[in-house]
Amino acid sequence: MKSLVDKSLFLGLDSCTWLYSGAETPTLRGTLDAVNEYLHMRSKGPFGREKNTLVEAVCKQNVARLLHGRADDIALISNTSEAIGIIAGSIPFRQGDNIIINTLEFPSGVLPWLGLQQKGVEVRVVGHTNWQVSIEDILAQVDNRTRLVMTSHVSYMSGSRMDYRRLYQSLKKTDALLLLDVTQSMGVVPVYLEDTDFIVCSSYKWLLSIHGAGILAVNQSDRVRDLVFRTPGWRSIQEQFGPSRFETYTLHEDARRYERGFPSYASLYSLAYSTGFLADVGIENVEQHVLRLGDELIEQVRTRGYEVMTPDEPSQRAGNISIVCDQGSTVAGRLQQQDVYVWGGDGRVRASIHLFNGSADVEKFIELLPNPSSLK
Repeated sequence: MKSLVDKSLFLGLDSCTWLYSGAETPTLRGTLDAVNEYLHMRSKGPFGREKNTLVEAVCKQNVARLLHGRADDIALISNTSEAIGIIAGSIPFRQGDNIIINTLEFPSGVLPWLGLQQKGVEVRVVGHTNWQVSIEDILAQVDNRTRLVMTSHVSYMSGSRMDYRRLYQSLKKTDALLLLDVTQSMGVVPVYLEDTDFIVCSSYKWLLSIHGAGILAVNQSDRVRDLVFRTPGWRSIQEQFGPSRFETYTLHEDARRYERGFPSYASLYSLAYSTGFLADVGIENVEQHVLRLGDELIEQVRTRGYEVMTPDEPSQRAGNISIVCDQGSTVAGRLQQQDVYVWGGDGRVRASIHLFNGSADVEKFIELLPNPSSLK
């Protein structure tokens, strides 16, 4: 099976086997030109600022296209952790309220809620079964004091993909909002903003961009009408220099209310290019590619004697394939010395498949992956 796109479109893929996209992706050559354009536009004064505004608009349009939403739904900020913190600070939590998270969640989806415990907010943690979190187990924890359910679309740990659309259909019958982290899915499988209340995402993984940008998308329905952004910046408000600016302000009606100040424009130039690239390739095509290649990888690591954490069923996974390995960091280090990049730690090795991978990458990984019996 060949890669979906030519590897030469990326820097460095001629000298390594890259199965590391759950952490970082290699530099897309087109983003070099995009960032370079930003640097040159900085020297054009007001004309540069006009260009920045246009690129920001294109970036939001591309992101909205990937989320099947609208550009007005998109706020572009610094990173996913900031986006989650913004939501945490905007929901009017009261003592006795509760939040539901799960044991497959990345720390950025855990820490803000723990900080609310001192205000009397309960954090309910749903455990996983065989490295998957059941929707039924989540819903069993929901009651009339549940204000938010936080989950990743695809787990950074196990690679399992949650059917958040089915979860949301049940949550819409309650007052509990759904915050979906798509950092491990957006850019590789379809995501629909209409089937959650909030989406957060990083720029530098599956979206093929660089560090410095975070996505906060808001489904602007009646379910979020009581949210008040309490720490706005000058870009959050409608009139920055009006006569009453020392007394009051009016937030933007759309997602711009969550943008405090200027974004990292170098990151947005890059993200505008990479999201346009992905949209042109087609996320459905990317999904089909990684799932078929994932079938190959799962079959071969099992042949090597490893236990696979990631579900076999294609609809329940995306690009991350995790295998149980107590010495995961050691194995990843050995592979790295042979120019095979995977993630190792937390009792597993994770190989991440994207559109630039092919069967040769899987074969190289399997060839160098040590027999599990040799690690005991």
